[in-house]
Amino acid sequence: MNRYLFYLAAAVCLLTASCGNKNKAEEKQTDTTNENVGDSTLYGLACEGCTDSVLVFLSFNGGDPVTFDIIEAVRNKKVIGHPETGDWVGVVLNANDKKKADMVIDLDQLKGRWVYMAMPERNKEYSALTEKQFDTEAADSMFNKLMVPREQGFALKRSHLAEPIGSHFKRNDMKKDPVVYPEVKFYSEWYINNGKLLLVARNPLSKQKDKVNITARDTAEFIFMMKDSLQLKFKDGIRSYYRK
Repeated sequence: MNRYLFYLAAAVCLLTASCGNKNKAEEKQTDTTNENVGDSTLYGLACEGCTDSVLVFLSFNGGDPVTFDIIEAVRNKKVIGHPETGDWVGVVLNANDKKKADMVIDLDQLKGRWVYMAMPERNKEYSALTEKQFDTEAADSMFNKLMVPREQGFALKRSHLAEPIGSHFKRNDMKKDPVVYPEVKFYSEWYINNGKLLLVARNPLSKQKDKVNITARDTAEFIFMMKDSLQLKFKDGIRSYYRK
C-alpha cells in the first residue's frame, strides 16, 4: 500500500513539474458557448521543453503531453507571445498535418490592460459657436490647449471577462463639449475563435447577459504581441497598444 501511494505521489509531482502549477480550470474553452461556436482552437498548458521550434502541450481534454512542430508558425510570425511552462495557450493545428501548429497564442500573456493614446477632435457644433464669440486665433489657441491625448483601450481578465479603459458617457447636449474623443466600446467579454481575438460589447446599463444586450462583436487578427506591446488588425485598420 505504501509503495502504491509513493508511485501515485511521484506521478502527480512529475505532471506538475512538467506543465507548471497554475490552475486554469475556470478558463477552459472546451465547452461550446454562443461566442466560440465553430472554434477549432485547442486549449491547454505549455509544458517544460518548449523551444522556438516545438511546443510541448497538455490539452485540457486530458491525455499525455504532445509535441507540436512550430517552426513554420515562428517564421510566419504566428506565435503570439512567448509560451512559458504552465502558461495557458491556444493552438491552431495545420489542416494537413496534426503534428504541426499553424498558430500558437499565449493567453496568459494576452491577459492584462492594453491601451493606446487617443487624440480628441474639435466638436464642430461647439466650434461654430466659439468662432462667433472669439476671433479665429483666440479660438484656435483655446482648442489647442484642449487637444490632450487620453488613454483608451480594454482589459482582458480571467474567465473571459473584459472591461473598457477610458470610457466616458457623452452628454445629451454635445454643444457644451469643446472636443470629442473616439468612442470606447464597452467590452465585457473576450474569446479566441480560430486564432482571432473576439471582443463582445454589451449595453453598460444592463446587468443581463443575453443577445439583446450585445452592441458589437469585433474580431481582430493578431499582428504581434511582445511583453509590453500588442498590435491588432480590426476591420477598420491596425491599432497598436501598450501594456498599462
